[in-house]
Amino acid sequence: MSESTVIAHASALVTRALDPPIGDGWVLVEDGQVVATGAGIPPNASLVVDASGCLVLPGLICAHHHLSQGASRGIRTHPDLIEWLAVHYERWALMRPADAAAGARLSAAQLLLSGCTTVATFEYLHPEGEDFATPVIEAAAGLGSRLLYVRGTAPRLEADLEQRLSTRGVDVARLIEPPDQGLRRITDFVSKRGGERLRFGCGPTTPVLDDGGEFQHALNDIADAAAVPQHLHYHPIGGVGPEATAADLARRLGLLKMGNWFAHGSRLTPADVAELGAAGVGVVHCPSASLRLGYEIPSLSSWGTANDRIAVAVDGAASNDRGAMLGEIQLAWYLQGQPHLVAPSRLSPEKILHMATEGAALTIGWEGLGTLTPGSAADLAIFDLTDVDTAGAAVDENPLFALFTTHRGADVRHVFVAGEPVVADGRLTRGDRAQIAGAAQEARKRVSQRMGIAA
Repeated sequence: MSESTVIAHASALVTRALDPPIGDGWVLVEDGQVVATGAGIPPNASLVVDASGCLVLPGLICAHHHLSQGASRGIRTHPDLIEWLAVHYERWALMRPADAAAGARLSAAQLLLSGCTTVATFEYLHPEGEDFATPVIEAAAGLGSRLLYVRGTAPRLEADLEQRLSTRGVDVARLIEPPDQGLRRITDFVSKRGGERLRFGCGPTTPVLDDGGEFQHALNDIADAAAVPQHLHYHPIGGVGPEATAADLARRLGLLKMGNWFAHGSRLTPADVAELGAAGVGVVHCPSASLRLGYEIPSLSSWGTANDRIAVAVDGAASNDRGAMLGEIQLAWYLQGQPHLVAPSRLSPEKILHMATEGAALTIGWEGLGTLTPGSAADLAIFDLTDVDTAGAAVDENPLFALFTTHRGADVRHVFVAGEPVVADGRLTRGDRAQIAGAAQEARKRVSQRMGIAA
């Protein structure tokens, strides 16, 4: 007989973000999947988890991150994108696999402790002769997260950064992956087999335009042969023809393909987003990164009307040093009512939650995630509504609204991935919080010392 778990007597159970919550709800889990949900007296199970006074949600899904950046947080930089990149590239060029592992473990821990069960990490630091992928994969797997590892590549640096960094003595060869080498190594990487909690993708850091699309089309062939999606930073740029739209550029590069998804989408119009959606291409909004780097804040109401593959995500530590998924969807919700938006519209918490659960699962193409319905993966987060975070709030009237408006954005009570408790009573079950923090701090010190900065 298989082991079973029942999450019982939840004050509010959200099975789908857009559906009304169930009072006194329960979820029955067997073999890593949701078997049934209901209200009132729960069915018998091998393990009973009392969720009295709690809000139970589908596990949050972060559709864009850079886990390895966790050891380069809180670096003071100019908000201009190129200046910001210059400062961080100088540090990232001095990272070693052990530093990436420590950063990724910290980032994955932050996500789990804020109710996030799945993360798509976009990793594009791959110096020749060094393995930066395995440490990141093992870091997330070790804590129990689901991981979509996007094997990125950077055949170019942005603007004039290669020249500028070289004059500073930065070893840019550790940042740039020559096109032929990148294509060869990506081919080898995406041929690997994943697992229940591990999938793969690939993509360039940004579109490569100066070769007539040759590199991107070669990468398209690799992705198609391996049946993996592509993901990349996508900021439409000038110089591609006066009549060209962002969707035109994506089409020219062969990126308008079902299952691909873009990060940030600064300067995308609702028409662009609609055309991407018609092709099955998603877009991820990272509000902290947009505020930090001066990107336009999109109207998620317009985006969501135009495209059902819209997600809200955290982004890497360098542009979002807090790293909590719940905090990010709270921020996304607050920003949507701002009058400077082209079409300001305060979306409901339910719609924003959808973009971090079911909508995010659709965006990254991972079926069976984002809901707590029969047959879905038993990935869920349990938030305490009786603690100081929500004290004084009308949690009995609208628990999700209370969570959005009062909770600090982290410190979940329990998290389950595939039915396994990976956070229990606010503690990681597969890792020691102090050890994870200490290792990340030591990694940061090592990089600082290589720069000649006293740690």
